[in-house]
Amino acid sequence: MSTSDDPPIEEDDPRRVLAAAEPASYFRSIAELARSDDGSVLQSLAFSRDLPYHHPECVVVEPRPQGRDEVRLFSHAGYRDFEEVLGSAFADAGVSHLLNDLHHRLIHDHGNVALITNHGQIIDIALVMAAATLALTDPEQKFGILDEHITLSDLAHRSNVLVSRMVTTRQAFGVPAIEVLQHMCRVFLSVPQTNSRRRSRLTPELVRANNELMRAALADQLAGGGQLLAMAASGSQDISLAANLVQRVRATWKQRRGEDPDPAPSLHLQPLYRGTISMMLDVRDILPIAISLDPAHPACEIGAITRVRDSDDCHQVMEWIAAAHGAKTGINTVYHRHEDALLTQVRAVLRPG
Repeated sequence: MSTSDDPPIEEDDPRRVLAAAEPASYFRSIAELARSDDGSVLQSLAFSRDLPYHHPECVVVEPRPQGRDEVRLFSHAGYRDFEEVLGSAFADAGVSHLLNDLHHRLIHDHGNVALITNHGQIIDIALVMAAATLALTDPEQKFGILDEHITLSDLAHRSNVLVSRMVTTRQAFGVPAIEVLQHMCRVFLSVPQTNSRRRSRLTPELVRANNELMRAALADQLAGGGQLLAMAASGSQDISLAANLVQRVRATWKQRRGEDPDPAPSLHLQPLYRGTISMMLDVRDILPIAISLDPAHPACEIGAITRVRDSDDCHQVMEWIAAAHGAKTGINTVYHRHEDALLTQVRAVLRPG
């Protein structure tokens, strides 16, 4: 998931550019963004002209909540340890005040809050959003001494998730992945600025048009206030470095940090893109969460809502996520503020050629 750093194109051009694209061809180009290791939960979905989100000019899909049971069912089907890892983190007594604060900001102050995570798997942000949704709408969850409550229907129309448009080409459990997300939130579709995007048949004009139109729609939604925006920060896709490859980046690591890396697996979070930083600053209040769905190192660490004022604050949010991830999983986790030499070598090791 990411947003484009390309300059905006002329007013009214984005929709025209997207409308001129042939839907089936555009769909195939988007499907090329999927990695072969996305896992068994998400499978390919056939193109259909009857699905509005298979048309290029559709960049936002409205929520269609049904019930908490559906959200819980899909969450457990997508991640068998959902309750033990994510559900328990949000049900912890220490998080109760945070949920109360979040409810007050959204409902009474009409403020916006961005839920930010690292990006290990494509389903991680959806699972975190599901855990937050179930916690906030739990019938036993009351807010303040007046015992206020929020329903799934109300929360879903205040909840938004920003995902890669590639999700429109996938299904889960026989249901289009977008429609799974619609059970709990509104979905904004972005085209990522990654090497895989550059290797696909997507033209820069189509990428710019999608992201320009999406950002305008998101800005309109946030302008009304009282919105929760969830996103796995665009530049922070996790890159695992296996233990037997650490030696190949040891010299750069030592030069950068003044110490030798541990002879153990490490995880590298890539830099935030400017578009993501801009969105974080527009929302201002950030709820950082470190997440790991790795069966050997499961983790969900919830931070405090934090006000960001500049790009340095945004980078510090990611550094907190990296530190929390490392503390919970035991894996040395590094956030790279810039495209430094160490990150370049990590990519070269993992993606030769």
